Amino acid sequence: MDKALAAFETCLKKSNYCPRYLAVDEFAIHKGHRYATCVMDLETGFILWAGLGRSMADFEHFFKSIDLSLLSRLKAVAMDMNASFNRLFQKYCPKVPIVYDRYHMQAQFGRDVMGAVRLEEAQKHRQEAEALKEYTKETNNPELQKMAREKSHEERKLYTELKKSRWILLKKDDHLNERQKTHLLDILSEHRDLAICYAMKQEMTRLFTLTDYEEALAGWTKWIQAGLESGIPALVKFARQKQKRIKGLAAHALYPINTGKLEGFNNKIKVLKRIGYGYRNMDYFFTLIRFHSLPKNYSSLKFP
Repeated sequence: MDKALAAFETCLKKSNYCPRYLAVDEFAIHKGHRYATCVMDLETGFILWAGLGRSMADFEHFFKSIDLSLLSRLKAVAMDMNASFNRLFQKYCPKVPIVYDRYHMQAQFGRDVMGAVRLEEAQKHRQEAEALKEYTKETNNPELQKMAREKSHEERKLYTELKKSRWILLKKDDHLNERQKTHLLDILSEHRDLAICYAMKQEMTRLFTLTDYEEALAGWTKWIQAGLESGIPALVKFARQKQKRIKGLAAHALYPINTGKLEGFNNKIKVLKRIGYGYRNMDYFFTLIRFHSLPKNYSSLKFP
């Protein structure tokens, strides 16, 4: 593997190779939140570097282990919002735009905002159902007891529906069937906060389709401001977290790249890890990862 990688890197040097688009992401290597980091050339799929950890000190080894002239033609870097990735690229490549991965952004919004607000609304229905159930025990009026039981049953039904509506709220409109669309409209009409968050989700999807940087920057600025003024705690917190990342979000309009290719390769890494039942020698493991990222059209050395 070392011979094959060395031969490939020699070929790259002879061709004056310099990557134009990179992706950075971490992957788990052991249980207990132990991670490693990969840097991929998005055009060739080759892993330029793999190293232990994901902190700033760990990731700085990438910049110290390569000739920085290799990054002289770099146009953009795709990453999630890990602070160490962002800061180190700003330090070593200050003129290179950072593009925040749209799928990490959308997944986080779905989990931290849509998910949190949905469960909060569902909990309100559950608490109301419990309160009405207690009321039936306190009153002796049969008519009021019947009304309270019916209302409690209705609140319990709404609670169950909201608990099961996760994917309906996260899916794109064109992926919903007619029954799901009707159910979605019912949910949004009855829950104001969810309706606001859903509208914000739709607008986020639209912003990621823009191709004009100034328009995207203005759009993201308005989106963040709307989130801050919404009065919905989960949405306000999310908007505040992304406020400093606006330029990286708007940069997607100029460079529509993402970490999807590297995320896909992470699945191959999981397979390699599973086949080997884990690895004690991390240098060997990282060499194995880089070896399996060699482009298919590259005729590597044949081993006996």
